Amino acid sequence: MKCKCGKEAIEIIRKPMCNTCFSNYYVSKIRNFMKKHHVVKSGERVLVAISGGKDSVALLDVMFKLSNKLDYDIEALHINLGIGEYSENSQRICKDLCKLLDVKLNIINLSEYGFTISDIKRKPCSICGNVKRYLMNKFARENGFDVVATGHCSEDILANFFKNLYSGNLEWSEKLKPRIDGYDKFVAKIKPLYEMGEKENLLYVLSENLPFLAEECPKAPDAKWKELIYEIERKFPGFKRN
Repeated sequence: MKCKCGKEAIEIIRKPMCNTCFSNYYVSKIRNFMKKHHVVKSGERVLVAISGGKDSVALLDVMFKLSNKLDYDIEALHINLGIGEYSENSQRICKDLCKLLDVKLNIINLSEYGFTISDIKRKPCSICGNVKRYLMNKFARENGFDVVATGHCSEDILANFFKNLYSGNLEWSEKLKPRIDGYDKFVAKIKPLYEMGEKENLLYVLSENLPFLAEECPKAPDAKWKELIYEIERKFPGFKRN
């Protein structure tokens, strides 16, 4: 299978594409999305939260590439959650990536606050999420950032939507927009990968030969909501985007 440029294709996204053409398509699609939805404003300082996983690695690379074109400044933030070897590997990947891109990396060690996620014995995910949101916002506010960018992709958005619907808290889905402007002590939050799926993010980091952590967090819950989304997408292609 050949790409339109004549090289071997790696994936079919409407049409066969090689590594280079897919990367260009990916970056262009995110740029157009960010411009259409006014995700970042000119002159803003953006703090990009990275874990070392494929989604946040793709996010930082694209945000770096678009920073001059869309006129914003970026730095990266990694929170070491203290989950043994997994967290050490995550931090190492984040350091390697930021060195490769020449982006300043800020690191917060959760242990400095007197505990780690490994200390939480039962269902740590909700606590972990709250801790990360608090620390990201605190660091951004105290260091003069206007925006926090996270690597939430289309499956994350839909999984949260379905969980809110199932639990009777549909009004919480108001927070699932591409940009939530800041207020009081909260800085703005953005999701540049809003329309990108996990598969596209993986293809991008592989195409760009970027370092990323392949292993899942050992504390992560089962992915039943995402599995539901994958199943619907298989039966109704284009469901996620719609």
